[in-house]
Amino acid sequence: MVVRAISGAVIGAFIGFFVTVIAIVSTIAMAFFTESTMGIPYVIESSFQESGGLPELYFTPNYPGMLGVVIFFGALAMAYGISTGRGRHKSGLAR
Repeated sequence: MVVRAISGAVIGAFIGFFVTVIAIVSTIAMAFFTESTMGIPYVIESSFQESGGLPELYFTPNYPGMLGVVIFFGALAMAYGISTGRGRHKSGLAR
């Protein structure tokens, strides 16, 4: 059970990290292409401005919020791994 919990937490942390990276990249791209302000609350905010005829893209990351997303996915995957783990009962040919 401990191994399932640890492996679920590690897998969930990786998933959370990659979800955060994809969300950041997509938010910055949407701000650039729509030329407006976009954001994910408590994770990142990005905005587009034009200064002197040149485009400027600003983004403000919220590191505790990003860490919260990674921890949330880690805890969710750990709970899922524990709850769907195999019990001590035998089935099939092992009976």
